[in-house]
Order: sequence, then structure tokens, then C-alpha cells
Amino acid sequence: MPRWFAVNSRRFPMAAELALSLVLVLLMALSLPTRLQAQGPALTTISEVSYRGQGHAMARVINSASIAAHRRGGDDGVRGSVREIGLPVPRTSADCETAALALLDDAGQGWAGEYQAWSQFLPGGAADIFPGDGLAVNVPSRMAAFAAIVREVDVEMADIAGENSRYTLRFVDAGDPSLDFAFATALMKQTEVLTPIDVTEVGNSYLADLTDAEVTNVTSTTVTIDAGFTPPAGSGIEVRYSDEGWGAGYNGNLVGRFTSSSFTLTRYARAQTYFLRSYDGSRPPKYSRYSAALHVDYPL
Repeated sequence: MPRWFAVNSRRFPMAAELALSLVLVLLMALSLPTRLQAQGPALTTISEVSYRGQGHAMARVINSASIAAHRRGGDDGVRGSVREIGLPVPRTSADCETAALALLDDAGQGWAGEYQAWSQFLPGGAADIFPGDGLAVNVPSRMAAFAAIVREVDVEMADIAGENSRYTLRFVDAGDPSLDFAFATALMKQTEVLTPIDVTEVGNSYLADLTDAEVTNVTSTTVTIDAGFTPPAGSGIEVRYSDEGWGAGYNGNLVGRFTSSSFTLTRYARAQTYFLRSYDGSRPPKYSRYSAALHVDYPL
């Protein structure tokens, strides 16, 4: 025979009694302090976390020697182009600089033009001209002498009776990067002016990042950091409270500059983040491109 009990003048089977007991136990468990529900790392544990910032990888590379060679009269010699790489997608500014080197290495003089002629007077006495054909351009009045590639051809049937057509040829010099690469449409994304880097400085403008930097010891008043390498003479490690103001011109967030691999800092808050970059003895000094961030959360 099933057993019954009464609640508020209503009868429920014993199975319901058991269910209510389980609910009460669950409510009691949920009411326990949060620290008993989820345990984090022990206070004496040093956890290492890697992260990557977000944003568009960008770079600006110039060829000073080429600019000087093309500077004539009112022409400043600059031939500029903004490109967004579609594939492979650059992960960092260093990738963008390498891509720019490839483009500049293949680039010509930046010439582009348009030429019109009747079909009977096509360049070189050609019977017809197609996109991809080569042209030897020589225009002394514009100081232009270069090998060009036809990109577009428009043909207008202007004289059907005489079977004469008017050709419009659009061409670029043979080194134009648009002939070799496919790019995505470039959009205006940058919010700051990019510092130009000459082709001779790509790969040499920054020092190695401090990827091996780590916190080796934490006390209630200090934190000891090992940068992961020993700076050579005239070089050092610059430490700041925020990732900005690098260099000798700003000391508002400066923690200090150190010439040894390991150093100890004074703690002023339970949670504190330190940003590190290496620098050398050149004038102006070179720095790491990216900062190493070390975060400490430990009772004072």
C-alpha cells in the first residue's frame, strides 16, 4: 500500500516527500559562501597567462633612395599606395612590413598612362593589342622611359565604312604590383599617423620582445621579475605601469629602468600590472616592438 502525507490539506505520495527533501538540500548548498563553491589558485601560486592584443596590423614603409631619384622640379618623387592584404592575412605589423618590402622590390617607377590611336597607327605597327601586351614607352617631354604592360583596351568603331577603329590603351609600368597580387579593398581604419620605416630599416628598427619575462617571487611588499635575458652594455629593461610613453620623454607612468636580468620592485597595490620593454644604447634608442605584461594579484 502506498503511504501518504498531508501538506496544506493536500495529500502527496512519499515520492514527493523525497523530492522536496532534495530541493531543500539543493537550496542549502546554493546558500553556502561563494568561496566554498569555486576554488581559485592558492595565494602562493604564480600563474602564467599569455595574451594577444587586438587591432589591425599596419605598417608604413618607404624607399628614401627611390624617392630622391624620382624627385624633379615640382615632383616630390613620392609614389604612394595603400594596400590591404587579403591572403595570407598578416598577424602583426612585422608581417605588414615584410609584405611591403616584397611590393617595393617588385614595384616599378609608378608610371601609369593612357594612349589613343587609330587602328592603322597602333604602336609598333601592331594589327591588334590585348590586355597583357607589352609597350616600350618613351616620352622625353615627361622624362618617361620605361617598359609598360597594357591593362585595359577600349575599342570604338568610329569608321565602319573604312574599317577604322579608335583604340584607347591604359597601361602601367611593368613593375606595378597590381599585376602580380590580389588585394582586398583598403578601408580607412587607422586612427593614428603611422611612423614610416625605410626599407633599409625593416627588421632592424626594433629589439627582440621579452617573451621570456616572468615573475619569480612575490611578497607582501615586493615583486621580483626576471626579464629572461641579460642586457648588454648600454642597454636595459624599461618598466612602466601602463603600455604607453616609452622612451626618455615621459616619466609619468615609469617604474624604473634596469640593467640586470633580474630586479625587485616595490608593490603599492594588491593587483598590479607591469609592462616591460628592452632598449639599447643607440640615439635615439631602439625598443622592443611589443610589451611584455606581467600581472600580480597578491595580498599586501
